[in-house]
Amino acid sequence: MTHFLLQPFDKFVKLADFSRKAIKRCCSGDRAVDLLFHFPTSLQRRSDDANNFTDKDKLTVVLKITGHAQPRFKSSPYKVYGETPAGDTITIIYFHYNAAYVRRSLPIDGVFTVSGEARKTAEGIQMAHPDAIAPAASFQYYVGSEPVYPLTAKLTNKTLRYAVNALLKVMPEIDDWIPEDLRQKYELPTFTEAVRAAHNPKTSEDVMLTNPARRRIAVDELLTNQIRLKQIRESMTRMRTEPFQQTNEIIQRLRLPFELTKDQLSCLEDIKKDLASGRPMNRLIQGDVGSGKTVVAFISALIALENDAQAALLAPTEILALQHFYNIKKMSENLGINVDVMLAANRKYRFEQIERLKSGETQILIGTHAVLEEEIEFKNLGLAIVDEQHRFGVLQRLALIKKCKYPNVLAMSATPIPRTLLLGCYGDLDVSTIKTKPEGRKPIETIVIGASKIDELAARLKKMDSQIYWVCPAIEESETLTTVDERREYLTKHFSAEDVRALHGKMKAKEKDDIIRKFKNGEFKILVSTTVIEVGVDIPNANVIVIEHAERFGLAQLHQLRGRVGRGCDASYCVLLYRYPMSEVGKQRLQLMKETSDGFLISEKDLKLRGAGDILGKEQSGFNTLKFSDFSSNEELIKIAEEISRVIDDKTAEFLYKIFSRINEDVVA
Repeated sequence: MTHFLLQPFDKFVKLADFSRKAIKRCCSGDRAVDLLFHFPTSLQRRSDDANNFTDKDKLTVVLKITGHAQPRFKSSPYKVYGETPAGDTITIIYFHYNAAYVRRSLPIDGVFTVSGEARKTAEGIQMAHPDAIAPAASFQYYVGSEPVYPLTAKLTNKTLRYAVNALLKVMPEIDDWIPEDLRQKYELPTFTEAVRAAHNPKTSEDVMLTNPARRRIAVDELLTNQIRLKQIRESMTRMRTEPFQQTNEIIQRLRLPFELTKDQLSCLEDIKKDLASGRPMNRLIQGDVGSGKTVVAFISALIALENDAQAALLAPTEILALQHFYNIKKMSENLGINVDVMLAANRKYRFEQIERLKSGETQILIGTHAVLEEEIEFKNLGLAIVDEQHRFGVLQRLALIKKCKYPNVLAMSATPIPRTLLLGCYGDLDVSTIKTKPEGRKPIETIVIGASKIDELAARLKKMDSQIYWVCPAIEESETLTTVDERREYLTKHFSAEDVRALHGKMKAKEKDDIIRKFKNGEFKILVSTTVIEVGVDIPNANVIVIEHAERFGLAQLHQLRGRVGRGCDASYCVLLYRYPMSEVGKQRLQLMKETSDGFLISEKDLKLRGAGDILGKEQSGFNTLKFSDFSSNEELIKIAEEISRVIDDKTAEFLYKIFSRINEDVVA
């Protein structure tokens, strides 16, 4: 028999067809659990004091109807006059009305309980479109506080509350999956108690995560996530694959123009052990911008090649994919290996590229989402590398892994990931960290100035013998933001037109590639761009970056943009231009950027200021979407969920997946 929580909610609640469909849309599902997990987000107070209520309150009064005033014109409001037992006059106003219905609902001399949004005017108290008209005896039912739910169009709070209350009346006591000793240890209510309490808040604190009922549901959600991550890890551990050994057949010919850092060497040792273990590698390299993750990934790819396997590197943007292609081609000059790049925009040679992959002629393929298409086949893909991995969803990464004969995965992230996110999101991954940067690089000086000094800034930049990035938040016309076109036009007045070029995401791939290549060759001085250059662009001659409207960017993005400079041996500068008005959070960000260049510290601060969803991007983030909790502030709850996950059996785990499946699709995927 199907569990109560998984049955359709309209089996237990009588609803009109319109209401049923509206609730289904609002709750993103038709199961009992979908409706029960649609919790109120605030409380609405209904006051019974006509002389002492605020605009935020709804007013509830017993009203004797004394008259009607139907307007001559339909565009004017219909007014109903009434008097309270205390002698207060209240006018009920209908802007959209059926006159016959209003007269029938509120007949003269009738006495009713009337409740709705009211306001005090010079003509007395007015109440527009009351949401409750009931017999006078129902007065107390409409006084006090009531929960307010998130709603979709045309669904009322009253209808949703009715459905929830009807479902709660028939909900049985659910067998709890958290052992009683752990519930008592962490002061958690039972699941049934938590659901009932969450729908009956008494104070504004009761709708917050700190409330025991909400904490319990949050723990259940995190518990589901933790169990899933553990099962992924266990399934990967059980899988067997061909062990890869470093033979030095190719690597011994590699000539790098620099020494690897201690962290890079340590990271490579972790990867070599994984590849030699006979089990699929599932490792994340996290490191600050410019820490040298790409060369580690390249050497890892060479180990795969030494074992007659292919390697693929997946990048989120065409600019980054091309950057990797040029860098790897340069490092491969004397290795005798074949490297290719595949972009969505370049389909002219797609058939030839696929044939070379199938035959094994192409040994390392670098590309964007184009690599994930079904028609792309490899002869023997042995290592999948995913760069800026948080920009890809779970299903996208799996699509690449499925192309692997030996499913070894190496993910890279230039956004240092806070410990909380590692614990909550990456329980299925082994993590290696690169903190040190290559020797010889000087720290970047960060300068914060107001946009009013832009003329002085342009004059100083003109005197500098350096190439410059100038980042704008918008491409085309905007009332509030400086655009790429606007700034390029301004800068050509200070520099020659040949010295200023523009770059943005709407350009064709060939055009973007051409501009980046010319900038790298030093053919012009200033590149005015959107944040399309945020990751991967590596031009050692560019030592200055100016970021306009810096107060609007998050810390992680500002740090990524700053990482575009400081890649050579010369002094580098990051200029943050701000405009007023600026929020307190905006001020904190800019101050922190000025004080530190530690990406790990910045990521921790950004997590606290903005939350995981904003940092990583909710639409394309590889992180599991949470509805009842937040990785940014719930390290304690993640630890609780981690402890509980150790005692949950497989049957209970499957049940939890079913409960949370429509909420956390990413987890189930």
